[in-house]
Amino acid sequence: MAATTFTCHDQAVVNLSKIARSADVFLDLMGVAVGSLVLALGIETYRDGESVGWPIAGSMLLLINFWVACRRFVRRRKPSPSP
Repeated sequence: MAATTFTCHDQAVVNLSKIARSADVFLDLMGVAVGSLVLALGIETYRDGESVGWPIAGSMLLLINFWVACRRFVRRRKPSPSP
């Protein structure tokens, strides 16, 4: 049984990539959450008699963030090609 040795640098790079991947997923989900909040505030503002631009801007922000998050999650699911 061959033992694989890792240097301290290798472990730091592995941990850093795991942290970066987790942060990337978190930021994708936060974009959708922020878009939802802006849409809800836009609808509430529109009901109070303000401009219809706020709900339109909120819906566009939500749709764009959702589209970006879906594309990135699909890309993460695909296996990387073997050399």
